[in-house]
Amino acid sequence: MPTISATPLGLFRTSLAGPQSRLTEAFDALRTRPDCISVSEFGLYGAIVPVPGDAQEGAWRMASIRDEIFIVVSDCNYAHSRSESVLPESFVEFHFSLSGPASVDFSDTGNLQVNAPNLLVCRQGADVRYQVTCGPGPWQSVGLYVTQRYFDRLLRSLGGEADRIRAELATVGFDQIYNRQMPFSVEALHIAEQLLASPYRGARQMLYLEGKCTEILCACIEMWLAHLNADKPGETLSARDLRLIEKARELIVEDLRRAPTIPELARVVGTNASKLKRGFKFLYGMTIFDYGHRCRMNHALHLLVDERQPVGQVALAVGYQHQTSFTAAFRDYFGFAPKDARRLASPIDRRPATLSDADEQNGKDRVREIARQAVSDIADKTPPEQR
Repeated sequence: MPTISATPLGLFRTSLAGPQSRLTEAFDALRTRPDCISVSEFGLYGAIVPVPGDAQEGAWRMASIRDEIFIVVSDCNYAHSRSESVLPESFVEFHFSLSGPASVDFSDTGNLQVNAPNLLVCRQGADVRYQVTCGPGPWQSVGLYVTQRYFDRLLRSLGGEADRIRAELATVGFDQIYNRQMPFSVEALHIAEQLLASPYRGARQMLYLEGKCTEILCACIEMWLAHLNADKPGETLSARDLRLIEKARELIVEDLRRAPTIPELARVVGTNASKLKRGFKFLYGMTIFDYGHRCRMNHALHLLVDERQPVGQVALAVGYQHQTSFTAAFRDYFGFAPKDARRLASPIDRRPATLSDADEQNGKDRVREIARQAVSDIADKTPPEQR
């Protein structure tokens, strides 16, 4: 998760209505702005809200459709990390992330990385709150916040084909959050890009957003049903589930000499293997095996470059009994052998004649950067009491 200052800059809720504000409170404040555009005949209102700050950081284009659907189109280039709390309001949310990373922090229960391009559908239980953070740099997204009343009407209008969506959401408890991440369909990506590049202003923009909102909701439902038909379940995770998955991740990092199996991890943390496997992939964006392998390879690079340990000793430290197996795995992961990492990172010029100066310098820079990231990854993932 990106590092933020002691008094982090907020996102649109904070900017419009102050810290710890709900989305509906932000839209109430939006309605009172002098630049708010209202099309009362259709129950529409909205405005373009510049991101506050000294730099030109873009804007949030916001609109309400009869206070049943709230749209936030972010076209920003943040100079610093921005973060704010998200309080429960019983929306069904559709978040199209087109560029830039973000993270969702569930306090002591772990965090979820959201990488573009991606569609995230979620529904927040009444007792669940979290912190969302956008790092510095470009951030383009389209967020739709649909009231439960409107969404129920939408599903009823679709008839039996929507029964599986209705059944999934019905299982969400007060202390749970439902999440489903999906790749964009071509149609949805095209609509999201059109929303970002809206050619209209004033009342015509409000009407345009309403039409596009209906269109993108249809595309979302289509993708959701396709995911269900492909037997790709969404995840409904409680605070307890999140804590157990985070504990499993800590166990992987605690002893990189071991590679516990999924059943072993599940038994130790007190959950079932299937939920652990799906929940881990959802939260951290990779399988348990891939995460453990990444940690071991990054730690190995750190030991080689910064600790100057022999290759055989490093192999044992990351769980390989045979140096040849470690060398093959290291080469597959980084693209160079362990001995090359140490040599390339050395300030002493020992290059072979076959390497140009530019190649050698690029190699050194790459290894040093990977090594720095390896140390950072291990430090970030290690529980505070072990640091």
